[in-house]
Amino acid sequence: MNTTEERIVLIASQDADSASIWEKLFLQKGCTVVREVSPRHALQSTKLVSPSLIILNLDLPHAERIELCHQLRLATTGTLLVLSSAKDEQEVYEYYLVGVDEHLATPVNPMALLIKSMAWLVKQDWSDLRVQPGRAYK
Repeated sequence: MNTTEERIVLIASQDADSASIWEKLFLQKGCTVVREVSPRHALQSTKLVSPSLIILNLDLPHAERIELCHQLRLATTGTLLVLSSAKDEQEVYEYYLVGVDEHLATPVNPMALLIKSMAWLVKQDWSDLRVQPGRAYK
């Protein structure tokens, strides 16, 4: 687990405008941001940098996105947030079955995404404290 000073956020998105906004918001919160635009590079980066948080917003067919989520979950214990236009409850349920922590319907408000993301990061910090009882929370 990354410490609070080392939070790495991986943004996997082909939407350059949204990714740029999200990147700025996370940088303002002291996070290191890695951006990728392809599933292959997102998976490679996940294995290399072990992000605390992955925001997945790639335009892929549902089955491919599900498989990518499964592969990402196998590669990291970091929080996995998926943004998609899935309206079908079964599609959303499938994300949770492969280990996605949260699904957000698009379009998503940048501040709502930041709030959700920061809540997940704080939850990780608290979980880490329970694993390491002698460590003081900052």
